Amino acid sequence: MNIKVKKVRENALVPVRASDGAVGYDVYASCILDRNNREVIGDLPIKIAPGGAVLIGIGVRLAVPWPFQCEVRPRSGLASKHDIELSNSPGTIDPDFRGEAGVLLRNRGSDHFTIEKNMRIAQLVFSEVAVPILEEADELPPTRRNAGGFGSTGLMGIGLGTVDYDEAVRAADEYYMRVVLAIADRSTCVRGVKRIGGVYERDEKWMLVGQTRKFGAIIVKNDNIIAQGFNDQYAGSKKCTELGCLREEMQIASGTQIEKCRAMHAEWWAITNPNRMDSAPSLRDAVLYVNAEPCEICAKIITGTGIETVVMLEGVYPANGLQILKDAGINIRYIKL
Repeated sequence: MNIKVKKVRENALVPVRASDGAVGYDVYASCILDRNNREVIGDLPIKIAPGGAVLIGIGVRLAVPWPFQCEVRPRSGLASKHDIELSNSPGTIDPDFRGEAGVLLRNRGSDHFTIEKNMRIAQLVFSEVAVPILEEADELPPTRRNAGGFGSTGLMGIGLGTVDYDEAVRAADEYYMRVVLAIADRSTCVRGVKRIGGVYERDEKWMLVGQTRKFGAIIVKNDNIIAQGFNDQYAGSKKCTELGCLREEMQIASGTQIEKCRAMHAEWWAITNPNRMDSAPSLRDAVLYVNAEPCEICAKIITGTGIETVVMLEGVYPANGLQILKDAGINIRYIKL
């Protein structure tokens, strides 16, 4: 998103972010504005008496694109150190406003405070908004809270808000993790499985006897499973159940040289699964459920998909990709069955 900014006066300063991780753009004091007509009535500096207020122009005009808005918010430093607040916090710069924004500063402290020219006095935070259609109705859908107003939530019993939400998330996580475990039963990894006469032993359900590396993954979006996967050989590969484990044959230690394997991990299969559909769903903001920590390769792939959250089984098979997910800002949850 690009926002055009125009200086109102030549010596004005364009808003800037103070750090790479800041979401707000600091704005600078440029002049004193009349609170009624917003005309310039003086230069800075100016002293604000205790209890007094003054409208400060920021020296720039912005062309905020639709459907975004710009909120004018106070700077925490001025509030905490000097009790300087924004009287109309937060203020809003609408997409159709093209004037110079003003910041109404009020002194809540007990001492005079001086606003210097080019002092950082507020911050701008941009966000996308939804503009609903208000439809008049004879009746409104009921809720558990109904018409309870200020303070009513505490009277309605424990579990109306956060507790109910957390329980719903836990129940969903448990349900989807059981699906993951069912899918994991389809895994074909034979590492550690004994062969008798060159053939892997199977039980009455055709499951590999003694198989321990059974991993599954599903991707959930809007409470629907949109992809799944389990550790299995890549398409076109000869099957390990016929040839034996390549990694055992090469005597590769567990967790190392992951690329030397005929199999794709469950996460990898699930992520690539939608690409085999006629209309591939987006993975953006989806939740990935796995019964093992992702390896470094899978973790790097996950970071590039837009997946928002990874849910793992508590006490899972450890890997070394967890820190990669954390560094990418992906949420991590654990579920215990």
